Amino acid sequence: MNYNFLATGIDKIQVFEFIFEHTDLQVFDLSSEFGQEACWYKKASEIAAKFDLENGGQFAITLQLWSPRFGGAVAFRRINLNPERCGGHTFRYATGGWGLIQLYLGGCQRNNLHHSNIGHFNERGALGRADDDKELAEVKRWNWKEIVSTPGRLRRQISKMAVRKFDGMDVLPGADALSKSGVALRY
Repeated sequence: MNYNFLATGIDKIQVFEFIFEHTDLQVFDLSSEFGQEACWYKKASEIAAKFDLENGGQFAITLQLWSPRFGGAVAFRRINLNPERCGGHTFRYATGGWGLIQLYLGGCQRNNLHHSNIGHFNERGALGRADDDKELAEVKRWNWKEIVSTPGRLRRQISKMAVRKFDGMDVLPGADALSKSGVALRY
């Protein structure tokens, strides 16, 4: 599933408030900052304190969503870095798992508001990408029925918040106001 929408900082906070107050989803960094572990966020205010929710290009903020109902486990993988190319840093972490839901948030850059996206594998897609028997066994541990239904609930909530459509995408109130001030909406 892929679902695109347009949102500003205030809209994104409302989406996170829904996630934290009305779902059992847990929110993690897709990848950590250099030299740090991936963060697990428990409140919208933690995300607002860490990230610039207004500015940035396409997918300025990348997060992973997971629920205990999904069956599989979140995997935190250490990535070794070349310190000569990464400002002296030697590692970062990546958050992964076949059944995780990706939440990529676009920002405003050069008078363009970039779209945000919710996406995830389905079982068939994950099985098609598994390279060996170990990965196939891991794919089968996930509760795909729950994984497929959960983002639909999030998508329906975001659609309820929307005030209009642009190029097939839901436009949330802050994004609508920004576009009326002359900022271009981008897919």
